[in-house]
Amino acid sequence: MNKILNKAVTARFSNEDYLRLQTEAERRGCAIADVIRGSWTHYQQQQQLQQHLLKMEQRQRKVQFEMLCTLLGLNTDERKSAFATLQDNGVKF
Repeated sequence: MNKILNKAVTARFSNEDYLRLQTEAERRGCAIADVIRGSWTHYQQQQQLQQHLLKMEQRQRKVQFEMLCTLLGLNTDERKSAFATLQDNGVKF
């Protein structure tokens, strides 16, 4: 999916960082702007991955909670109490 590139961004880099960008661009055979665009795309993908992992962790925590409650034979009131205690201690579901 090609996006229309019609907005420019200007950024200042230290000489050392600029030379690293230039070296990477030469290694890839592209422009410095392409390296920066690639970095932005990678950053966005990492943010999405982090959100997916967080959601998966929360789902897993719920499953583990239910398994433990079942294993311990907790009734509804005991489950609610245990759930409230965990939330009070900063556990997010």
